[in-house]
Amino acid sequence: MADYPGRELLTARQSLVAGGKFHFGTFKNQFREVNPLDAKNPLGCWLPRFFLSFRLKEWQAFQLGNERWFILVVLYNAKVSALAQFVAYDKENKKKYLFEKIMPSWKINVPGSIWDANQAYRDKDSFIEIGSHLDKGRFYINVKVKGNRVTPDIEAHFEMFHESGLVEPIVVSIPFGKNRGAYSHKCLMPMQGSMSIGKEKVIFTRGKSFAFMDDHKGFYPYVMKYDWLTAAGYDEQKQLTGFNLTDNQSIDPEKYNENCLWVNGKLNLLPAVKFTRPHGDMGDWSIRDKHGMVDLVFKPVMAGEINMNALVLKVRYRGPFGYCNGSIIKPSGNKVEINGYFGMGEDKYVRG
Repeated sequence: MADYPGRELLTARQSLVAGGKFHFGTFKNQFREVNPLDAKNPLGCWLPRFFLSFRLKEWQAFQLGNERWFILVVLYNAKVSALAQFVAYDKENKKKYLFEKIMPSWKINVPGSIWDANQAYRDKDSFIEIGSHLDKGRFYINVKVKGNRVTPDIEAHFEMFHESGLVEPIVVSIPFGKNRGAYSHKCLMPMQGSMSIGKEKVIFTRGKSFAFMDDHKGFYPYVMKYDWLTAAGYDEQKQLTGFNLTDNQSIDPEKYNENCLWVNGKLNLLPAVKFTRPHGDMGDWSIRDKHGMVDLVFKPVMAGEINMNALVLKVRYRGPFGYCNGSIIKPSGNKVEINGYFGMGEDKYVRG
């Protein structure tokens, strides 16, 4: 392993943006105020606040799972459109259950804080609710989907544990330009809950279940693109282990990235990585870094895609689910084996 210089883990200030300037870096705790719209000229020139808001992409996303199930819950506002999505994948029976709505942007309102806030998508038959209560160390998800000829009725309730001392999040502010950035709060947490799909009821027990969260706001370039992979599982010592790896449009990815490994709630920072897909999005993905710390292969088993090509919007999104194998070396030098952990990846291109 080549020497990895690491990067500093900072204490977050009161506000993401203060005096008109982004605070860039990697932080061990959450900002009290996430206020990217207060940035001065983040797109390179003065623009009215409503236009800045239109360029700010925002979402909350959760990946949840246990030995049998992997679930994705997303409320996403790209401003040119919005998305509400619930995907449940039965690994045992290789079956996907999907609820997805693409709609005008004003239908999804992502909250400005995760300290004590709620957001939801609702229609006359279905809903997705997310409760963010970092002040109490809890996140909640409630889902109800009215079935049709393809998908049965679905109802789900999840509780996630983000308690101080139990888990360590990674909070990042990543520069895409001089004063243009993206904020993200990510964490791997224990989870418990229940899900009914048709006549089957599934119980998710704490100690065997997990959840990733991503609270996200960013002034992405007009052409937005990145690679991303996350997966988790329990090791032989029953420790919850997982990782988050991204190659995005950071202007200095070695210094500013969101790459990390969690073992039993403890955060380990990782270097910049690169993704290769020699056989396409449904072939094996290789994820490595130049320091020899990350050496993973992601094998997709279930496709997920969104394609749009309108006058002001083009989307080519690939988000498969699959298995990860390989190893990650902590900054301490200890190797962590990744053996069949299940997760998802993204190959994302958005123009708009």
